Amino acid sequence: MPTIVDLDIKNIPLTEFMKALGQEHPVAADGNLRVYNAPYDDNHAATMVINTETNLWRDTKSGAYGGIYDLAHGITGSCSMSELNWFIASEMSAIRKVDIRHEPDVPRPQRKFRM
Repeated sequence: MPTIVDLDIKNIPLTEFMKALGQEHPVAADGNLRVYNAPYDDNHAATMVINTETNLWRDTKSGAYGGIYDLAHGITGSCSMSELNWFIASEMSAIRKVDIRHEPDVPRPQRKFRM
């Protein structure tokens, strides 16, 4: 079943996504930079820095960086956009009203062959 998500995922502030992941406040802040415990790291070390101006993150330990999809990929390991969309939407539903619906598959029309 395809999943339809009513959420503008690309424009979610990463700081809000971190709240949805259970980190209410950053470990440190300096200007437009926020330091968080890395949710994708087993040690959960405070190596993830979010720039609130650009809405991008960088890991000071590994060098990994990117936007919300890169962060979701780092957490889940999934490369499927539909799985990443579902993961982000389900996490955001903890702090924001999110409409996630499952619609039944629509059967594809049969191909007709000409002879």
